[in-house]
Amino acid sequence: MTRERSAPVTAAVLLSGAAFGAAAVFLGAGVVAGSWPRGWAALVCALVLVALGVTGLVAGRRNRTTPQDTGPAPAKNDTGAARGRSSALVAGIVWLLALAAAGTWGVVGADDDDDEDRASDKPAATASPSPSAAKASVVWSVPAAAAQQDEGVGAWALGDTVAQGRIDGLFAYGSADGAVRWSIPAPTREALCGMSQDTEQGIGLVAHGRHEKPCSTLLAVRTSDGKVLWRTSVTGEGLLTRGLAVGGGTAVTSEDGAVRARSSETGVQRWQRVLARGCAVRAVDADATRTLVVEQCGRSARLVALDTRTGAQRWLRELPVESHAVATVVSVSPVILGVHEDDKRGTRAFLGFDDHGTPTVTIPLSGPEGQLSAPGNVGDGRTSRIVVRDGLLVTLAERDRLVPSKVVAYSLEDGRKAWEYGSEQQAAALGAGPDGHVALLEDYRGTRVVLLDPATGRPGRVIEPEHRNDRLSIHPELVAAPDGRYVVLNHIVMHGEPSVFALR
Repeated sequence: MTRERSAPVTAAVLLSGAAFGAAAVFLGAGVVAGSWPRGWAALVCALVLVALGVTGLVAGRRNRTTPQDTGPAPAKNDTGAARGRSSALVAGIVWLLALAAAGTWGVVGADDDDDEDRASDKPAATASPSPSAAKASVVWSVPAAAAQQDEGVGAWALGDTVAQGRIDGLFAYGSADGAVRWSIPAPTREALCGMSQDTEQGIGLVAHGRHEKPCSTLLAVRTSDGKVLWRTSVTGEGLLTRGLAVGGGTAVTSEDGAVRARSSETGVQRWQRVLARGCAVRAVDADATRTLVVEQCGRSARLVALDTRTGAQRWLRELPVESHAVATVVSVSPVILGVHEDDKRGTRAFLGFDDHGTPTVTIPLSGPEGQLSAPGNVGDGRTSRIVVRDGLLVTLAERDRLVPSKVVAYSLEDGRKAWEYGSEQQAAALGAGPDGHVALLEDYRGTRVVLLDPATGRPGRVIEPEHRNDRLSIHPELVAAPDGRYVVLNHIVMHGEPSVFALR
């Protein structure tokens, strides 16, 4: 090959190496990591692959210029050897450029990260958690029991036990080993259709119903051993499935045109509030002293506070609603509702009230932070527990993705954002962690739990398995057990994920 022909070949190798390097970098990073490399990252990988291409050229030329016999080499081999040395020099230079670019990338990247942190005016860290993550493992798991896309109805944290409501019944697992402590299978041709959000005094409520029929059978369950204390059948339109509550030894439900309260131990009715004609209950919840009921009558809606023991009305507050709405009680004390009107310009927000029913705060469900997650059918419809503590409402938010990507906390005094934490991947669920921390369940190249400071949102301890595990499905729930384990419940199984598993 003449010198004139060798130059185009070398140029072709360099250009093809650069093109191949850029394509490989962008395709690999885009598919695997979900983001496109820019600047130094693309340059480093392109230079490395160019160097590989030139090195391959050097090796090929050396093979072609190696003498095939022991006789004297033709004079033209001297020229080939010179070209080989020239190509080797080019390869060495490109390798040095690649290494220099890699070093510069590392320094500049670190400086950029520092600059971003300094430039941020948020009180909470938005970067990834501390690298000093505690290595953990999946200590036990319960295989998927429901059919694909069957949706569970909830879960209870019961100390050293966690109970999961599936369509085939209520099942309690020991948080230490995952063994079934007790179970209440649903009757034949009936499915679990509702359960109270929490338990009180060791009693919770669940409800069953038949296919395409009202949710009409109510049961009170003793959570220590799974004993059914009583059951009753409801007529008419059945139970409001997200309106079962227990507070102070009283079971409160919305059923058949009324809000009824029974003894949680015996099922004996204590009081009822009959709805006016044309009215419907949108949400119910209760604690030991207060029962909250959201009623809609025509295009207007109101929040009613009742005495849980006697049913006496304490106060009534008209809500800023002028169209059909859905609602959920986020917290009974302090009083926080989630309201979502059909009117796109209507109320779609978390609403706070004081103990006398006076409005205190409004936090829109959508805004600069994106779409906030809310329980029930409010907001984006994603079932999500919200943490309310120390004057803050903490929830998940999505802005640039189809799934939540950060945690946001708002003040319940003025509605302003107090802090945010940005997840590198998917923020899947929130829970109450130990020592007042907010526990975040993340899908971060697998499943992990990050403990956030409730005052600042800064990440602390990270519970992350040593090996990648794809165990999260949609609508998971996180429960912190007293023994240091974190129990994850998948309420919808999509691809054979376990129904329940624990990390430690």
